[in-house]
Amino acid sequence: MYAKGHIGLTLLMLSLLMLPFGENENAFLVIVLASGVSTLPDTDLKWQRRGLPVHHRGVTHSVLFAMIIGSLMGIFFHYLYETSLWFVTGFIGGFLGIICHLIGDSFTFHSFKPFWPFSNIQVAFGFCKASDKKVNENLMVLGGLAFILYTLVTIGGL
Repeated sequence: MYAKGHIGLTLLMLSLLMLPFGENENAFLVIVLASGVSTLPDTDLKWQRRGLPVHHRGVTHSVLFAMIIGSLMGIFFHYLYETSLWFVTGFIGGFLGIICHLIGDSFTFHSFKPFWPFSNIQVAFGFCKASDKKVNENLMVLGGLAFILYTLVTIGGL
């Protein structure tokens, strides 16, 4: 899946997931933060191009990576706002952004090990090609619409 697809899927999933929290600054920030980091696992492609010995859909496509990114985001927000609530917000946003990426990649044909190093189980449901332009664009449109709906319902009072 490409960046548009990952961002759109993250917006779609988290906008729906956060609806029950109503008007909540932290829930809104989780959606925005998660969408912002949702393409981070594909930095392994950039590292490969620079000659680093990494595999696409390797360590950056794992729950361990999600925990690391969540922890780093949590520490950053805790340092910025000096409360543990902001650590939790940062952690959840960072963690869920990577998890949404993994969910998106699981729909494609190219397998990966999301539970590495704890398990070598490979995942690939084969519903679409990662490069399918229609899938990526439609996910972005649906995610954008879901985020607009979330914003209207929670902030706009629909």
